[in-house]
Amino acid sequence: MKRKKLKISIAVVLIVLLVLSIPLYIAYNKLSKINTVDFNHTSKELGIDEKEFKNPKKSEDDFVNILILGVDKADPTDVGRSDCTMIATIDKKHNKIKLTSLMRDMIVDTTGHTVMEGLNQDRLNHMYAYGGPLLSVKTVNENFNMNIKNYIKTDFDGLANIVDYVGGVQIKVAEDEVPLINSYQYNISKLYNRKYTKLTHAGLQTLDGTQAVAYSRIRYVGNKDFERTERQRTVLTEVFKKLSTLSITKLPSAADAILPSIETSLSKGDILSLGSYIITHNVKTVEQLRLPADGLNYSVTIRNTYFLGWKKDENLNLLHKFIYEN
Repeated sequence: MKRKKLKISIAVVLIVLLVLSIPLYIAYNKLSKINTVDFNHTSKELGIDEKEFKNPKKSEDDFVNILILGVDKADPTDVGRSDCTMIATIDKKHNKIKLTSLMRDMIVDTTGHTVMEGLNQDRLNHMYAYGGPLLSVKTVNENFNMNIKNYIKTDFDGLANIVDYVGGVQIKVAEDEVPLINSYQYNISKLYNRKYTKLTHAGLQTLDGTQAVAYSRIRYVGNKDFERTERQRTVLTEVFKKLSTLSITKLPSAADAILPSIETSLSKGDILSLGSYIITHNVKTVEQLRLPADGLNYSVTIRNTYFLGWKKDENLNLLHKFIYEN
């Protein structure tokens, strides 16, 4: 199990940014820049097992779970896939923020809602392509026995804009990562019509938005997708460092630059309430879990295609102990 204190993810940074040192009426006005969508669905439509969450130890008043989606696209007309899927938990009972990363290649049950002919299983990140945020939320709820009712989504162009706004991020680039970063940069420039600058050497250096996104997408060197999630967290950590040093006068313009890249089902009131709670209760503990946990995963091959298998009972036991601490 990978569990440790971690700098806050982009989604949580956004919530904190809106209320930290900004008068509430200004924050409320800035929230109009977020693309807010109607997501009013029944528990059945969201795949929530209501019996599970009648347990007072898993009360929604104490534990607020939100799905975070980072969407990658192959071309401008593509719906995209959620290459970053994360459960963000505001734990009011223990005064913590908890982030659970779900590996993109995990094989999940999709009975009744898949286009993969003849099969009732598919890759987790494909769910967004098949049915957008609703199917992503439903699949996570059904497979991980969760009660998620809201989501926050951004794409890689949005992350690149954020990195550029803070002036780039300091990353130690390995020699074998340089050509892959340059290759990904080319693809990103075509997809999002962005300019890019090739890296010429390895070592510690400041990466701009396009370079940082390219770095976070690397999965063919090191420990494959497991290490890619670490790269993503490294980029987010560096972004948070920069955001946390912004002066009060620059926070409104930061919101202007960042918020248009965000889509969410959370209302303005929801966001302000969560952000206010984090600030007024001085929430500083941020913990992380990655599923599948080390030693609880295996390879699965279906129709000559690789999937990441996972020992369900053991992983779900870890997940619910991590989130609810009971």
